[in-house]
Amino acid sequence: MPKPAKRILILMTAVFLLLTFCATEVLRIAVWNDSLAKTAVMQQTLTLTFTSGRGSIYDRNLQPLTGGKTSYLAAVVPGKETAAALSKVLTAQQMSSVYDRLKAGAPFLTKLDALVETDGILCFPEQERYPEQMPAAHLIGYLDSGGCGISGVEKAFNSLLTAGSKTTKITYQVDALRHLLPGESPQVLSSVSGAAAGVVLTIDKDLQKIVEDSAAPVLKKGAVVVLEAGTGRILASASFPNYDPTDITKALKSDDGALVNRVLQPYSVGSVFKLAAAAAALEHGADPNAKYTCTGSETVEGLTFHCAGGEAHGTETMCSALANSCNCYFIKLMQAVPQAQFLTMARSLGFGQSTEIAPGLSGSAGTLPALSELANRRALANFSIGQGTLLATPLQIAAMVNAVASQGIYTQPTVYAGQADGTGHLSVQASLQKGVPVFSHRSAQLLCSFMQESMASGTSRPGRPVHVKAAAKTGTAQTGHFTDGKEELICWYTGFFPVDTPKYVVTVLSEGGESGGKTCGPVFQKIADALYPHEIDNTEDCVYNNPIKNVKKQ
Repeated sequence: MPKPAKRILILMTAVFLLLTFCATEVLRIAVWNDSLAKTAVMQQTLTLTFTSGRGSIYDRNLQPLTGGKTSYLAAVVPGKETAAALSKVLTAQQMSSVYDRLKAGAPFLTKLDALVETDGILCFPEQERYPEQMPAAHLIGYLDSGGCGISGVEKAFNSLLTAGSKTTKITYQVDALRHLLPGESPQVLSSVSGAAAGVVLTIDKDLQKIVEDSAAPVLKKGAVVVLEAGTGRILASASFPNYDPTDITKALKSDDGALVNRVLQPYSVGSVFKLAAAAAALEHGADPNAKYTCTGSETVEGLTFHCAGGEAHGTETMCSALANSCNCYFIKLMQAVPQAQFLTMARSLGFGQSTEIAPGLSGSAGTLPALSELANRRALANFSIGQGTLLATPLQIAAMVNAVASQGIYTQPTVYAGQADGTGHLSVQASLQKGVPVFSHRSAQLLCSFMQESMASGTSRPGRPVHVKAAAKTGTAQTGHFTDGKEELICWYTGFFPVDTPKYVVTVLSEGGESGGKTCGPVFQKIADALYPHEIDNTEDCVYNNPIKNVKKQ
């Protein structure tokens, strides 16, 4: 064979061998890559994540206000056995709700009321956030679907309450269809974000129940607030209608404003404001014994004002005028008091100012007329009897009455007592609110005696307790709003007891009703009688060291 031909044959043979080798390598790599792809498809992961454990909210005695029954969050691997186990603890409706997830085949989380012990289900115990009968629901607030506080104390202290939460992750090895791979076990990893902590409130859980039980049958829309006399600590705070913090959707769909905390909302005030007017007049030097003849009406710059029902009260002093809630007396009286001094007294009693009861949680400021507005004698007349542009919250009214019970010392109300550690012990104590003198002891004593007279023979009689001496004032405020031709009224009843050693200040409000005495008085009476079911000795020493001695009617 010629040499050129031989060379060509050798070259062709080499090329063939090279092509054969390359083809083999390509096939081998393809098979290897296909194997890797199948492995990747077969070995995916699925992670279920949930967060649990929120700090508790306690009352002043470190009784928990939050926390209900124990339930379970279950991580479920779908299968015949797990489906059968779930059917034993879930209702037919609940089983229907998880059917699609069982059919899908991927592990999922669901809530159970009972513990299930079977392969394919991991149960994690957790306490319900709220009990069935939630005390002070409006004050405490509620959570969103992600467990974040969006109302009340839950919102104000959200960062603190979530500091001790625990995040749990459950990781499964699954295939491309998210089905658990045979023989694989889930990995569970939990991490705590910080030390568990709680919030301590000044609320008294037992007293809160008394208030809610006493008021719920009477107040369709209203509020009750109870202060510790002297300190201004909020012992009970109730708003009506109540709501279920575990079913916010239902409350949102209602048209009764169930989510509104009426203790912190402003309302037309009416005659309870005559206490502030009387305090301003007394500090200006008005003679409480001066006589005035009420004919049932008083005319100011051509506008005629009337007493309730046009009643003519006859000869009155400041004591009987306040006891009978005589509009005409106070309209005439306050025309002689400088408007600036009257307005200053109202401001010093907390009106027109937002009331911060805890860090990040405040009541409405309400409204006060401007000094220029009171230059109008008609506006001044309205202000003298708590009408016109004046608006105030039940909490502000209670704080005003607390100043009377505290010999003229105004103390801003508070509901924050401190913080608790993870064991439920007080770890951080809130500082006490300092009181400020706003009127004299003499004025306080006179106002106290006037309120006692109202309880004995005036408009406050319907709320007179059986076994404890109390002092009170009523109010029935006009709103200018009418339903079916009848004006909607705001009814008030506010006072304190025992008279000689004040311990409790109670304010009751009702949206609607007949009058402050008839509508709200019985609620005040029921609360007082529940706290003092037996005759007491009213000469006992006052724990707040601020006894108010009865002042003989002048």
